Amino acid sequence: MVGTGLFVSAAPLAPKAEAAVPCGPSPVPTFFKDEVQQPPAAKPDAPGHYTLTAHVGSHAFHSDWPAVRTLGYSTPNAAVDYLGPTITTHKGKPIDVTVVNDLPAAGTPIFPFDQPNNNNKITTHRHAGLQPAPSDGSPEPIQPEIPPGASRTNHYPNDQAAGPLWYHDHDHENTSYHVYEGLAGFMPNTDEREENFPLPKGDFAKSFAIQDKSFNPDYTLCYNHANPEFFGDLPVVNGAVAPKQQVEPRRYTFTLLNGSDSRFYRVSLKQASGPTASAPPKMTVVASDSGYLFHPAPVDELLIGPGERYKVVVDFTGHNGQNWVLSNNAPTPLGPMDDVDPTGGGIPQIMRFDVGTSTSSPDKSRIPKVLPETNNVLPPEALLARSRLRTVQAGEATPGVPQLGDKDQLLNFLDPPTETPQLNSTETWAMRNHSPDSHPIHLHMVELRLIGRWHVGQWDANGKPVPSSIGPFEPPRPYETGPKEDFVSPPDYITAWAGTFTVPGASVWHCHILSHEDGASTGGAVEMMRPLVIGNTPQTQLPRVLTQARLDQLIRQP
Repeated sequence: MVGTGLFVSAAPLAPKAEAAVPCGPSPVPTFFKDEVQQPPAAKPDAPGHYTLTAHVGSHAFHSDWPAVRTLGYSTPNAAVDYLGPTITTHKGKPIDVTVVNDLPAAGTPIFPFDQPNNNNKITTHRHAGLQPAPSDGSPEPIQPEIPPGASRTNHYPNDQAAGPLWYHDHDHENTSYHVYEGLAGFMPNTDEREENFPLPKGDFAKSFAIQDKSFNPDYTLCYNHANPEFFGDLPVVNGAVAPKQQVEPRRYTFTLLNGSDSRFYRVSLKQASGPTASAPPKMTVVASDSGYLFHPAPVDELLIGPGERYKVVVDFTGHNGQNWVLSNNAPTPLGPMDDVDPTGGGIPQIMRFDVGTSTSSPDKSRIPKVLPETNNVLPPEALLARSRLRTVQAGEATPGVPQLGDKDQLLNFLDPPTETPQLNSTETWAMRNHSPDSHPIHLHMVELRLIGRWHVGQWDANGKPVPSSIGPFEPPRPYETGPKEDFVSPPDYITAWAGTFTVPGASVWHCHILSHEDGASTGGAVEMMRPLVIGNTPQTQLPRVLTQARLDQLIRQP
């Protein structure tokens, strides 16, 4: 376990020394020309073992464009130049993944970006996995990273319910760059219960990694940390700019991953062409980050923060010959959760679904009223009876420089740990966001449930809510009721989630706006990331929660 001796006080806040490479506007290709492709399926190279190699690749983001330099992950059976193959795991069947760093030698620039260093290290994190701390893929100094030419084997027990997990690089200060350049992929976990759900499967289940990117006039990737957040001006899905997906007039299960740096998406379906429809195809959320919703949630639109995943059943039945665009109306950056920008922050259209006129086989799928899993039968509030309350915060001591902290102060990544849950204890975390933006907060090595939110009308000079200004409790939106580990924490709100910490060791919790995680606005001097140390020390200084009413009282007594 990492001790506090590895952590030192943060360096004074300082701007980046080098000038950022300006981005945009990008060349604009023909939208909805290319058919989106699914990532290839990885196969084990030995029983229970995969070899995953990170390397430099060459990838064309549109059929009218040339291939350009990217990063990708490959396995022996699946060479991928951008993103990586899908590794599907099964509950109760552990695997080992040897991660090989085949990037150029340290000190070799790969891209003409303003990244803080060219050490070309990597560390692969299975996002939402309950893996042992040494296999979690946390950044230095929490865990050692993999230098070029070296490898490390991660062990994944897969002792958790089915869920749409994914993997991505987590190199210290360079996570945002490496994910943008291509080091990410799907790693879902499945189980017998999921296999028996009557949801669309096989050819009628698709996964989409949604990102935004900017390109130079020569079609090469452009990226920078000129601002606290990065927003590209073109949508990219599974490595293709504004693609299309041919579908039949039947139900499909879509896994939607927000793999963007900073952009939130609020997605809905809008008709583009074909016979006029009386209503759009029905969308029903059936699963979120770490597993299935007990009660599937119909939605007209869905907010997806960076790092979040949702499984959505879309019913194209009766929409023969119509074309539907996956649209976005979330502003950039996102403030309150319900803020709307009709231009979608410059990306109002993501991809198009072209509905055929016939089905290849009868559609026997359906959406049950309940989807009982091992981690969703009890409601989130059931966790409160054995929970203690931990208060954390997000704020800006310096405008444009977001930080995380404990109840009393904003802190930097390298400050000593303050979030130290006891192993096998249950905690409720209350996130006070007194910054101007929504932050998607992600915790490693734990499965959680959203309890709800309280609006705060006024913060005092120390970033604490003025009790008289705290509004009524707001329960989770129906689509947020499933197992999760990423939470949209809107400004001027207290957002509470709860879970049991079952994996010992040191890891991190952070904002999943990758530019915030890396400390974009300060060149890494101040990062919106904190250590998470799960050990044996009882946290008796934290008050017991017991009930929803008691939690409400504690929230109102800051």
